[in-house]
Amino acid sequence: MSIKIYIRYTFMQLTKYTDYALRVLMYLAMQDEPDTKVQIKTISEKFGIPKNHLMKVVHQLGKENMIKTVRGKHGGIMLCQPPSDIIVGHVIRKFEMTLSPVNCEKPLCQIQEICLLKPALFKAMEAFLSTLDQYTLADITKNQPCLKDCLLSQKS
Repeated sequence: MSIKIYIRYTFMQLTKYTDYALRVLMYLAMQDEPDTKVQIKTISEKFGIPKNHLMKVVHQLGKENMIKTVRGKHGGIMLCQPPSDIIVGHVIRKFEMTLSPVNCEKPLCQIQEICLLKPALFKAMEAFLSTLDQYTLADITKNQPCLKDCLLSQKS
């Protein structure tokens, strides 16, 4: 009898969708004035992210009340709240569609009923998120003159 265990080895690796959301938030947090409106095109060019992908991310950031979007000629996006109020773990929970570290259902794992791997991995995932809950957007962007220079320089 052969038993196969299928584990996604990208455990705790964020999706591009979440990565892009964090990049947008970091870029906005680095602005000198909190009410500075930034065009999506600017962020797209700075990070080399396709604009259409970024539009989807920005839409969800708006739905989650993390950013405010302003339409029109002088429009753009900006943070809805101070960077110190945006918790990194919260952002990840909102953007990661599935936080399941292992898929025991497809294909059906033969030892699913007795296996202790899944609970151990879920405990590790909770520790991962709990650690990120200790950091705010301000924590990961403050006192970073090199990051600010890199993000806000005119060169892409």
